[in-house]
Amino acid sequence: MVSLREAVAADADEMARIQSASLRRNAREHYTEAQLAHLAPAEPDTAVLDAEFAGESTRPIVAEADGTIVGWGSVHLDENVLAATFVDPDYAGRGIGRAIVDELEAIARREGVERLRVPASLNAVGFYEALGFERRREIDASGPDAPEIPAIELTKEL
Repeated sequence: MVSLREAVAADADEMARIQSASLRRNAREHYTEAQLAHLAPAEPDTAVLDAEFAGESTRPIVAEADGTIVGWGSVHLDENVLAATFVDPDYAGRGIGRAIVDELEAIARREGVERLRVPASLNAVGFYEALGFERRREIDASGPDAPEIPAIELTKEL
């Protein structure tokens, strides 16, 4: 059975591992090796998760199965953004991603958010569409000193 809870900074190592593993497994057909090296480094750096634990408007959560973190996601309420949803590839296909998104949507609703947007990696677009998000536009999800990383922005009325 999977349970959800608020993420804490001590979860960052496992969250970073899951993010890299998920993208390495699921996004390799959509991105070049240089893009994947930026998105999903072989040695995950928890510094990329600093924003998930900064400020009162960010709500990161983790999914656990038998005490093991198997997925995570976050919503940034000040920007109305569902910022992340990642599931350990060994636990994929069990409804964990859907449970994470459902919980993040519930958090956003309680905080008065009426519309969420998500900057989705190309491999995740179908997942979010299946949950009722609609494509809006192509975006570049890269940051400074990174190759261009095509992504799709989707939105959903809550």
